[in-house]
Amino acid sequence: MTAATKPKKFLNDPSQAVDEFITGQLLQFPNHLRKLSNHHVLLHSSFATTSSTSSHPNKHTVSLLSGGGSGHEPSHAGYIGSNLLSGAILGGIFASPPVSSILAAIRAVTLPASQGGRGCLLIVKNYTGDRLNFGMACEMANAEGRSVKMVVVADDCAIERKKGITGARGVAGTVLVHKTVGAAAGRGMTLEEVA
Repeated sequence: MTAATKPKKFLNDPSQAVDEFITGQLLQFPNHLRKLSNHHVLLHSSFATTSSTSSHPNKHTVSLLSGGGSGHEPSHAGYIGSNLLSGAILGGIFASPPVSSILAAIRAVTLPASQGGRGCLLIVKNYTGDRLNFGMACEMANAEGRSVKMVVVADDCAIERKKGITGARGVAGTVLVHKTVGAAAGRGMTLEEVA
């Protein structure tokens, strides 16, 4: 790096940025978060000891998942907690997470309705890849007997409403949705009421 070149970010290796972020979160909050094996998914620690369905948190409250491309840290992993998100699915830098990771997260936090699961709400930003991948995972989970709904947040203060074909992305508004639906789920509301 020359004296004229100024760094834009603090990254050791861009190809390892997501893994390093997850490792940092787990080191910072060891009693609060857990990583879902083989996926870039962080979950609330209450889902770590769910060996029996009777103690599974989804028996009592609707689970909430959100996620998207990395590069906006600490969003969404920074909103995992009681009366907030149950977990966050992290894609690559500015890339939607894969369907397989989203579906694995849904399975980890959502019991089938036949086992008393209260369902899961996916909170998705208005990005084409996120809408497609979260939508596909939602359909697959519903086919497995899990009650899953998806809301798309398209409120954004950074992009004009009529700009382009995609419109507002929902980055700013998603934080408020996380907090609002988290409070609703924490009060024991149904999936239909939370959504």
